[in-house]
Amino acid sequence: VTRRVLQHNDLQAGMRCLDVGCGPGEVMRVMGEMVGPRGQVAGLDIDGKLGREMIGVLQATAASQFTFLEQNVELATEVVGQPFDVTFARIVFVHLRDPLAVLRKMYAWTKPGGVMIIQEYDFRTLDIYPRLPALTEFETVFNGVFDRAGRDTRLGHKMPVHFVDAGIGSPDGTDVASMIQPLAEAGGMFQAVYRSVLPHALQMGLTTEANSQTFFADIHQAATGECSYSAMWPLLISTWKRKPV
Repeated sequence: VTRRVLQHNDLQAGMRCLDVGCGPGEVMRVMGEMVGPRGQVAGLDIDGKLGREMIGVLQATAASQFTFLEQNVELATEVVGQPFDVTFARIVFVHLRDPLAVLRKMYAWTKPGGVMIIQEYDFRTLDIYPRLPALTEFETVFNGVFDRAGRDTRLGHKMPVHFVDAGIGSPDGTDVASMIQPLAEAGGMFQAVYRSVLPHALQMGLTTEANSQTFFADIHQAATGECSYSAMWPLLISTWKRKPV
């Protein structure tokens, strides 16, 4: 999906890109393949240890010019190398206190004629059919932690309005993508997401260790048993705006 959106927005050889919240660098790798040896791809992330490990791997295994910037995007006012042909963020804004402020920053870091691309989830479609009792536990934990933390599980759907509210204007385009898989394939995703928020859910009193053990056992049994289950992923919503020349 990310590759397709970048191709749709004419990412080409020799361009300069910024990946905000780059994490382990897999989107940077895709960008590097597209901009080639003459292109430049900068990754910005608050996790310096991960970033330095990632940039070493990319520089050794991918044919492009990669750099890493250890910065908190909410505190940064400028970034080395700005402005860029493409400023990009994937699953970052759900973690921000002030998404509109960061939208304005990223747009300012985009050169005239360049494009800003934001990808965010809308989690409303995360589902299993036929419904499992384990899904109720998943929803209690996942939605409860996000609500208590002030995180918006529908942010992807709202991003076009945020573009307007940030003073950037209506997006030039959007893309909506998801997947439907057998639970035998998607069960690991449900378990991993649940596991990632479980410590917070336990601290908040949203669930118990006994409930969590039952959840893992039930998902595993359903995924490996004889009954068929259809699992749907969240919507990955891409929103983009090209900066006028």
